[in-house]
Amino acid sequence: MSFSLTATGCLPPGFRPCGIVQKRRSSGGGGSPVSASAEPGSRGGCVTFEFRVLGPITAWRDGLAVRLNGRKTRSVLAALLLRSEHVVPVERLVAILWGESPPPTAVAQVQKCVSQLRGEFGPELIIRSGNGYRLQLGDHRFDLLTFDQAVADARAALGQDRQLDAVEAYCAGLAQWRGEPLADGTEELIRTESPALEERRIGVVMERIEAELALGRHGELVSELKALVGEQPLRERLRGQLMLALYRCGRVADALAVYQAGRTLIAEELGLEPGGELQRLHEAILVGGPGLDLPRKAPAADERPERVWSPIAQVVPAQLPPSIADFTGRSDQVGRIRETLTTGDKESLALVAVSGKGGVGKSTLAVQAARRVAEQFPDGQLYIRLRTADARPLAPLVALKRFLRALGVGEEGIPDDLEECSELFRSRTASSRMLILLDDAVSEAQVRPLLPGSPGCVVLITSRPRLTGLESATHVDLDVFNAEESGALIERIAGKHRLVGDEATTAEVARLCGYLPLAVRIAAARLAQHSQGGITRFARRLADERRRLDVLVSGDLEVRATLATGYQELEPLEREAFCLLGLIDTPDFASWLLAPLLRITIDEAEDLIEELVSTQLLDVVGCDAAGQTRYRYHNLVRLYAKERAQAEYSPAQCREALSRVLDGWLTLSTTAAQRITGARSRPWPAAQQGATNRYDGFDRSDVDYIVEDPYLWFEAERPALASAVAMACSNGFGRIAWELADSTTDFLELRHLYDDWEAGHRLALEAAEADGDSIGVGVMSLRLAGLRCIRRDPDAGLALADRAGAVFEELGLGALESECRVIRAGALRALGRLGPALTEVTRAAESALASSSGLAQALAARELGTIRYEQRRWELSSAAFQEAVRLSRLAGNRREEALALRHWAVVLRHRGELQEAREKAETALAAFHELGDRPYEAFSGLTLGLSLLELRDPSARRFIEEGHAVLRDMNLEFGMGELFYVLASLELADGHIDRAVDRLAQSIRWLGAEPVHHVLLSAVELLCQALDVGDQAAGRVLRMELAELSACVGTPAPAHRLESILAQVARRVTGRNPVVTLPRVPVLQPIH
Repeated sequence: MSFSLTATGCLPPGFRPCGIVQKRRSSGGGGSPVSASAEPGSRGGCVTFEFRVLGPITAWRDGLAVRLNGRKTRSVLAALLLRSEHVVPVERLVAILWGESPPPTAVAQVQKCVSQLRGEFGPELIIRSGNGYRLQLGDHRFDLLTFDQAVADARAALGQDRQLDAVEAYCAGLAQWRGEPLADGTEELIRTESPALEERRIGVVMERIEAELALGRHGELVSELKALVGEQPLRERLRGQLMLALYRCGRVADALAVYQAGRTLIAEELGLEPGGELQRLHEAILVGGPGLDLPRKAPAADERPERVWSPIAQVVPAQLPPSIADFTGRSDQVGRIRETLTTGDKESLALVAVSGKGGVGKSTLAVQAARRVAEQFPDGQLYIRLRTADARPLAPLVALKRFLRALGVGEEGIPDDLEECSELFRSRTASSRMLILLDDAVSEAQVRPLLPGSPGCVVLITSRPRLTGLESATHVDLDVFNAEESGALIERIAGKHRLVGDEATTAEVARLCGYLPLAVRIAAARLAQHSQGGITRFARRLADERRRLDVLVSGDLEVRATLATGYQELEPLEREAFCLLGLIDTPDFASWLLAPLLRITIDEAEDLIEELVSTQLLDVVGCDAAGQTRYRYHNLVRLYAKERAQAEYSPAQCREALSRVLDGWLTLSTTAAQRITGARSRPWPAAQQGATNRYDGFDRSDVDYIVEDPYLWFEAERPALASAVAMACSNGFGRIAWELADSTTDFLELRHLYDDWEAGHRLALEAAEADGDSIGVGVMSLRLAGLRCIRRDPDAGLALADRAGAVFEELGLGALESECRVIRAGALRALGRLGPALTEVTRAAESALASSSGLAQALAARELGTIRYEQRRWELSSAAFQEAVRLSRLAGNRREEALALRHWAVVLRHRGELQEAREKAETALAAFHELGDRPYEAFSGLTLGLSLLELRDPSARRFIEEGHAVLRDMNLEFGMGELFYVLASLELADGHIDRAVDRLAQSIRWLGAEPVHHVLLSAVELLCQALDVGDQAAGRVLRMELAELSACVGTPAPAHRLESILAQVARRVTGRNPVVTLPRVPVLQPIH
């Protein structure tokens, strides 16, 4: 064990390599790879993947995160990565996923995981080899290998006495760690693999600390070593390093106390004395051994700062502000700045520009980085803040005069002309090695006169806007902290003892601060003034948005003042945009939103929003599914913007602006809905349509541009639309709220987003009720009635449909009244009451015909076909579905047409018209695929598969199994009983009796939860046929139960009947031949 190595430090005081570092979005280091794009799952020689296991298990494709679905899939990938280039047996993968208790399907599930990984990364990455799989990394990146290579580089550099390179390599390696390794893998993976990885990490941490101790950074290391010893109290090497650091700080008593505490702990825990090396270190400290002091050694020639003649050698300014003791995180950024300033091109000026929003810690980072390299610039360091005390930009001439005075130029020798002053500054710094820190710059024009001409000088700049006009500058974009860094800063400032037991509340305080370093620092300072337990009270005050900015004040630190600086620099229209955007409470938004907000054009909106981005007041989220760039405020910035809006605009002006935006959303949402499914019946009176303050600023080309792909637009805007409905409700725009909710119905149904449907429509219904808006109550009740029926709650559906129907009957809205009757008919049918259902749908058809609504007539025809199908009146059912196809096609509603086609195909197959059934099912399948309705695409595939099964077409299995895979993965609330019924039919067709019986038992369990209807009877009938083959006694018992069940149609299934049926399944003969040739029997398929 050794406690000193000749190397230099590169980490800030208190740096914890085991902490999570920020994700970098640039190439190299720990960031995501950047390469030419290619199709997902393909290689083509130009796709770069990066894999990470030193933290959560993640993967990146050309700089974009790859979605790894499920803990098992991630764990299989991690297991293959950890043994890359070697075969990992399937048995090992099974053990990693399930430990000692794998399920019977374990191997199949492993194969599925591998198949998913191959689909994402290409088949050549993971290859089958014997009884296992081998992952071939090739040129792809893997953080563990990057870590190992960096450590190897560090050790090699130490061997060549290149201390600076060694420590920087250690830093690069430790920066790969983002938290606990394999953090989101299976328990078995973490148990078996994580300890060894963690051991490697802590070993490298100790190597890095020894290197820093050798360079006299003992004072900066004490805090970190105390924390490490607290976490690893039995590691004698760490304890010895802490003792040595304390000794070199002159804290001999503290060093001896650390030894004594360790000796007591080791004795209590292990019953031993400390190791010999730790004891010798203790003895050396007791006697003040000279070997403990830092050896004095002249630096090697290539390490000494280059000293050249300087005309100002007699004046060496040292103006850098002090670095803060509790500096936290930012190791990547510090390392990048340091590397640029010390290893750049010696023929040109090294220039680093740090940018970021107010309060993100730009100045703190710059001072910390500058302090770390200051010794490399023996001719001095200049610093200036380029704003006045009242936050106005400092004139370049004023800054130059201050610099020249610092360089020893007398007042009489300083010119008053900016150009002459800049020339003199460049002359005075020629042939010098100086570091210049320009803090809080406003623009490139302010900075350029302050740049020296000597390539021996370096310049570090901080600014809110990104100074892209500075030639050859290295840009460092600073973002907010992550949750771990925020927590670490709070702990360091407030004190860990104040936070014990309140870890969750501490995390909530950091979240409420938006992880903005300034806000987190203020919160921590406030907490340091509270007694233990005060964090709960503080968090409660911080949670109140109305008071949050008032709370985030400590001494001369204030979030509001920092944000005000950026706001005051905006132009008038930019200020208006900034304020009014604060009224929009949505997760993010696209640039078009500014058009109705400010009554400007789309082009003007795009230009204006980019200006706000450039000032760092607005953040870019990324590109959404529709190709739109999306933006958002940091939560504290939004509070400030809302505060300014309420201060500078009247309530009426704010309300009108919000109304225009909501109406803009309604215009686009309605258009998108019409383009997806075609016309939807919305025949409320024109005089009552819309809100009182309609926005008509979009022209047709604007709408076409924004809603070019309606599916992708809805996908992108879905969270924002939900927020828009909530905003409309809470601000008294009930009419817009329910119209907006109604416009999303078709898309939400198409994507089976039932929770979103329920939440938004319930909210809008409550608003309509509060406003006394009868049409809104009726429309929302109608849509919710349909949802309740879909979610297998026909009683609630009936009640809602009754309420809506009463409204529409009173208002004489026949088409909507017809829709209510169709839903009532469907609910009655689901309850087994086919007679009343037939009466209701007949009345629905009459109302639809009287109102001349083609879509309402189509809906009624489809429901009539379903009822006739339940009655096994095939001919009448077929005729009704044929009419539904015709009517929905005339109405222009593509989804209704596809539903009717699919149902018609089911009936045609029962009538023996197999080719016709096949054609209709294929057409429905294609339509649902185009609409993006995956569940009904799967159901259509099942229908097609059964038709092909009876046609003895071998492709039948493919359609049925593909449909099964989709429905299983989506975990739908409906259709599972019918699905297992169809799968049983496939097994019977193949003669697999045991499998068919198991499928039928699953089907009966699902169907038995509903009133008895023909699908349950058909499943029992098919089960009878299956058991007749190998267990005729069981078959006879089931036929008696079937007869009893047939008398219960429309009522809840008697539990004892179902138990008897399933008991026969459990007692079936298991020793018979599992494959038996059966006569082909017609299979009854349900309709949803």
